Amino acid sequence: MVEARGASDPAAEEKAIRAEVDRWLQLIKAKDAAGIAGLYAEDGAVMPPNGPIGKGPAAIQQTWAGMMGIPGFDLNFAPEQILISSSGDMALDRGTYRLAMTPNGTAVSDTGKYVVVWRKIDGKWKAAADIFNSDLPVGEG
Repeated sequence: MVEARGASDPAAEEKAIRAEVDRWLQLIKAKDAAGIAGLYAEDGAVMPPNGPIGKGPAAIQQTWAGMMGIPGFDLNFAPEQILISSSGDMALDRGTYRLAMTPNGTAVSDTGKYVVVWRKIDGKWKAAADIFNSDLPVGEG
């Protein structure tokens, strides 16, 4: 069941989403792809650069497991803006990320931006769509 009540307290809703972001970062540090997949709506999707869309829990878990399986994988991201819809059941989270990894023994670092669309489902915020891309020029990184 999807809640459609108005956001009586947008600041509280933003705080709840920021708590989910903090949880997401903890799951990344723990390399818990299943836990990360649980942050998404059942019909959610992750859209990584240079890779296929991952739709639904199994594909989302597989996408995250693949990324986190890269040697030296370290990801940090932070919302710069969270906008709560007037209905209180959707939100837009726009921010930036920093990524480091060492595929093939070569250190790679990247910075970029992301957008997560959140939906409030059964009283909990879930990622419905998650897309991110690099600030690096094509061919670098």
